[in-house]
Amino acid sequence: MKPIRVVAATLVAGVAVLLAPTSPAWAHVTVSPSVATTGGYGTFAFKVPDERADAKTTRVEVVFPENAQLTSVSLRPVPGWKATVATRQLPNAASAGHDDDEEAANKAVTGIVWEGGAIKPGEFQLFEVSLGPLPTTPGQLVFKALQTYSDGEVVRWIDIPEAGAPRPEHPAPMIDVKPADAQANAPAAPAAPAAPAAAAAATPTGDGVARLLGWAGLALGALALLTAAATGLRRRTPAPASAPLAEADTAARLSR
Repeated sequence: MKPIRVVAATLVAGVAVLLAPTSPAWAHVTVSPSVATTGGYGTFAFKVPDERADAKTTRVEVVFPENAQLTSVSLRPVPGWKATVATRQLPNAASAGHDDDEEAANKAVTGIVWEGGAIKPGEFQLFEVSLGPLPTTPGQLVFKALQTYSDGEVVRWIDIPEAGAPRPEHPAPMIDVKPADAQANAPAAPAAPAAPAAAAAATPTGDGVARLLGWAGLALGALALLTAAATGLRRRTPAPASAPLAEADTAARLSR
């Protein structure tokens, strides 16, 4: 009976691995596309997920970078949400004697606030913005974001990743601004040999490893259990020599 108990424990462990919930890959507030062309215009989507199980997201604020003078901004309406755009007067820009278009060109957007709606737990919302002209000098644009929950908690997505350092817990959405020719002439990654590529594709990672080990444990446990049972039966009642063997199944407020 002892071998059967050991096999039963192996089966239970395998089932526990398979049924255990996978670790959630926590999402962040991001912006896409994350690469844009210098001097151009583009439409960008800020993706805001609700990471709380007991609260809704009721307010989103995106603070525009100070090193960019983005004067042309338009928004795609989001049902249930009200958007407010904040601007600042550009240095040495006249504020009188111009029509509305010229007046708008003399102001840079400093931020946008969306409120009035709600993002439920386990859901996300896209906030699309068309903006420009982008800087003519290559660089990064950092859009710090503040996410407010229905219980008053404010999550500040303001951390800037540093080279060689671990990814921060609350990274800020960022856009890499590059010249068009730099993007077009970017070297393509060398093609991997067929055999290594196939091996890499077949190599499981993360949760796949856990599930593979779980199935392997179940298969080995089931095979051992059947072997032990067959051994016990042979000891008690010899089986005919022609009896086939059974096979096991496998399967901004920006400061903290």
